[in-house]
Amino acid sequence: MKKTLILLGVLVLLASQVYAVTGVGIGVRGGFVSNYTNPGLKDSPLGLDLKQMPMLGGHVVLGFLPVIDLEGSAEMAWKKKSFTYGSSSGDLTLRDFSLNVTAKYKFNMMPVIKPYIGAGLGWHWLSYSFSLSSGGTVEVPVDENRLGYHGVAGVALKLPALPLEFFAEGRYTHIMTKQEKFDTKATHYTTILGGVTLGF
Repeated sequence: MKKTLILLGVLVLLASQVYAVTGVGIGVRGGFVSNYTNPGLKDSPLGLDLKQMPMLGGHVVLGFLPVIDLEGSAEMAWKKKSFTYGSSSGDLTLRDFSLNVTAKYKFNMMPVIKPYIGAGLGWHWLSYSFSLSSGGTVEVPVDENRLGYHGVAGVALKLPALPLEFFAEGRYTHIMTKQEKFDTKATHYTTILGGVTLGF
């Protein structure tokens, strides 16, 4: 038992040296979600235009080795539309709140500008709310909590004299939704975003 604990301690020490955290950062981000494809809304009589939605969020970054970053982020995208359908009128609001983890590999081609690629997973809370200002009923998709995955590609700009890193990236997200009432198999969209990270 004692030998096992010693061996375990040695392995943990070696792993901590190999995969030591090289930096920590926090930051903010913002952008636009484009081409949000959700058949549950597309095929419904509501006709909500989801070609573009604003997105805001924040993130925490842990650096492992000079070229690998592990990023955790929280984001909110939303869209609101007022319309009239038959005898019903009101506002329909779609919200996509997500918690994401992304691993990014940076290419050390230049000291200041670093292109990167990455992939990760996210947990999405999809919320659909419809507030009526007049009589009638309208069917909307039910709220969902679903797992999604995404791929990213972007470029980071690190200023040598400041503890700031600016970045711009594109991301493709696929959420494994299933709205049986509307025969929805999946929700997917692209995001163009930018942000800044304060390093410590």
